[in-house]
Amino acid sequence: MLGVIAAMRDGFGFIKCVDREARMFFHFSEVLEESQLHISDEVEFNVVPDMLSAQRNHAVRIKKLPKGTVSFHTQSELCFVGVVEKEAVPATTNKNSSPSKGKEKDAEEGEIVYEASGVKSTLPYYFKDLEGGAYPQLGDKVEFSISEVKRTGQQSAVSVRILNRAVGTKRLLGYIATLKDNFGFIETANHDQEIFFHYSEVCGDVDNMDLGDTVEYTLSKGKGNKISAEKVTKVAAVNGVEEDVSNTMFLGKVVRPLRSVDPSQTDYQGLIEITEEGDKGQSYPFGIVGMANKGDCLQKGEMVKFQLCTVAQTGQKMACNIVPQRRALVECVKDQFGFITYEVGESKKLFFHVKEVQDGLELQAGDEVEFSVILNQRTGKCSACNVRRVSEGPKPVATPRPDRLVNRLKSITLDDTNAPRLVIIRQPRGPDNSKGFNVERKSHQPGVTD
Repeated sequence: MLGVIAAMRDGFGFIKCVDREARMFFHFSEVLEESQLHISDEVEFNVVPDMLSAQRNHAVRIKKLPKGTVSFHTQSELCFVGVVEKEAVPATTNKNSSPSKGKEKDAEEGEIVYEASGVKSTLPYYFKDLEGGAYPQLGDKVEFSISEVKRTGQQSAVSVRILNRAVGTKRLLGYIATLKDNFGFIETANHDQEIFFHYSEVCGDVDNMDLGDTVEYTLSKGKGNKISAEKVTKVAAVNGVEEDVSNTMFLGKVVRPLRSVDPSQTDYQGLIEITEEGDKGQSYPFGIVGMANKGDCLQKGEMVKFQLCTVAQTGQKMACNIVPQRRALVECVKDQFGFITYEVGESKKLFFHVKEVQDGLELQAGDEVEFSVILNQRTGKCSACNVRRVSEGPKPVATPRPDRLVNRLKSITLDDTNAPRLVIIRQPRGPDNSKGFNVERKSHQPGVTD
């Protein structure tokens, strides 16, 4: 028989069997070859009746097997085609889901209707068994294999992938533009708008999502006819805004940031104006996908280098591969953090942690540095990262004492009645109430040692 080590105790353990529901008891003395077993190890064994109880069995002659030998399922080599009759719902794993949306949801199985040998059947499937990253919807035509649990014979559809979308089903592609505490925004495929979504609508783990990730979603209308995204699913990256990129590198200035940086503005897109002669004054929009570093927080007035690309859907030219050109002076460094003299929003200085300094250098006030600015999407605060020293600042010089103080010190003598004097107010005492000094103090001549 085959199984997997399920539990280990002091001198004995239990095996989860492939073809039995109950766990099988075993004693360590029955392990062959003196191999040390661990939980999840795959094993082969024989079953004998327990001498103390005829109704109980236990495992003997236990042999450890290589990983991948034991399988609790069998999977058909044939592929079947069916139609989704009920959509599978993944478990909600986000820890920051809003209380108003209820508790975390358990995974719900979906159903696929298919026909084999003239017999129409229904099979369950689960979100974890999907392939290709696409999310099947009601009526979609799918291809799948059949998996059967050896112990129970229960069947389910696995390796499920979409062949054709149902008529009227519209799944849209977009890009993660903003991630807050329990909601975010998706940049549309045309890169000109953003769509709200709540974390409870994410299919999968929100913690696995990053800015710029490609997602698939559907649109819905909520209260007040407000449009939001539903069934947000992370998918493999597709060719997007950078399908047709020019080789020319331009120098420009940000005249309008993204709305995630300045929520007060009406337009979602940012805008960059070329500052070089020849094309000076021409402006091009950009979205989150156009950023070389998706976490970089571009501010109004910052200088950048960028390329131009054409959006396939609209033919619009946009800025892409945008890299900011930032240089500023270190204002101060305090233990594990410091500040750079750089204006971000209403703040005149920018925080950085010393671990963000490249090459492990110790920065000093006045050093000139290059850096990136990242926006904490949840707190709305900016900080510097990838800090690189360009040049060292002037070395600090000890400030000389003022002449009046130097002259005063030179003029003071012990006989000066105006000089500061030490007056004993209270003699020191030790723990035993003594005066604290058992050895009599002697007078010493300057420059003479005993």
